Amino acid sequence: MIERFGMTDTEALDSFGFLGRKSLLGHAPHLTTKDMDIFKARGSAVSHCPLSNAYFSSAVFPLRAALERGLHVALGTDVSGGPSSSMFEAMREAIAASRMLETGNDARFAPEERRGRPFSRVDFRDAFYIATTGGGLSLDLPIGNFTPGYYFDAIAVDARAPEGSIRLWDDLDTGDKILQKIVYTATRPNISSVWVGGRQIR
Repeated sequence: MIERFGMTDTEALDSFGFLGRKSLLGHAPHLTTKDMDIFKARGSAVSHCPLSNAYFSSAVFPLRAALERGLHVALGTDVSGGPSSSMFEAMREAIAASRMLETGNDARFAPEERRGRPFSRVDFRDAFYIATTGGGLSLDLPIGNFTPGYYFDAIAVDARAPEGSIRLWDDLDTGDKILQKIVYTATRPNISSVWVGGRQIR
């Protein structure tokens, strides 16, 4: 786009009036700082699909930079671009991708010589945020929060499910350490109940 028309994809879409509060664009690993400013000004959102980025774009969406700039970011799985629809797996992939972006990953160079992007990593809290609250904000819908007036979309996680993969230790795992283990290790057997719009469907 830049070579042919002298503008980025974001600038082209904006010139046609396609960016607004209801715009949710997929992937966006090549956003420039100016592009992010346009997204923020228009209230537009990005659906971050980390595994799809790895497969098809040869680039990593700068999630930390986008969040710090105040962009709306949701987490996506992009099943057509990956093998899983699990939001837990997508959260883990988002964390892993951010760490590779920060440190660089070419083993031919010493860590201090790799061309990473400093201060790019996110943690389990950020990943959980874009999978829940960030998704609701990106879609401009009352979802993703336990707030009066919002839809009750929720899952119940059974950390002690016999066939599950979460291992909690009473003397070690408290507070957000429990959430950290859920994000990093939960599998389908750990999900005991699911509600959508206040209706239990599982």
